Amino acid sequence: MKNITVFCSSSQQLDQHYYDDAREVGRWIGSRGCTLVYGGSARGMMEIVAQCVKEAGGKVHGIIPERFASQNMASSYADEVTVTVDMQERKRKLLAQSDAIVVLPGGAGTIDEFFDAYVSRKLGYIKAPIIVCNKGGFFNPMLAQLERCYAERFASPLEVGMYQVADDAAHCCRMLNRLFPTLKDINHEEK
Repeated sequence: MKNITVFCSSSQQLDQHYYDDAREVGRWIGSRGCTLVYGGSARGMMEIVAQCVKEAGGKVHGIIPERFASQNMASSYADEVTVTVDMQERKRKLLAQSDAIVVLPGGAGTIDEFFDAYVSRKLGYIKAPIIVCNKGGFFNPMLAQLERCYAERFASPLEVGMYQVADDAAHCCRMLNRLFPTLKDINHEEK
């Protein structure tokens, strides 16, 4: 069983297409019998991913800071909940369990998690591949900044390989299929 870490928004005020992408990624994770490892929130895209993983047959491991857990913000879809002291411990635990990382659109927390994963992979602390789901060009400014870092030699062009970019959830799921070709859809019998 593979652990797929997903970073995404807990906002409940997004355009519907972002929630739709969260559903598609969640269904892929669950239908492959994988475990979702995520921030554990009962809100926004985070809750939708967890719900879809469970409904499709997967497991859910939420890793949530005590500050949020004590405010009853943890998802009821989690099979396992790990409560951390703070956000830094949460990120370490999320990365430590990752076989792959999917970055869906999100705010400052999601972007912070992406960069933490990026640098951790660059420095060899993790090996998990990172897929940035760039729905509607959401991450274009961030990716352009990274390109400028490579162009002006603040970072090595070799770092481009630290992540892959998907156009949307369907593309992201195809990338996951290529990363894990032996994972089959547990909801559809092979004929």
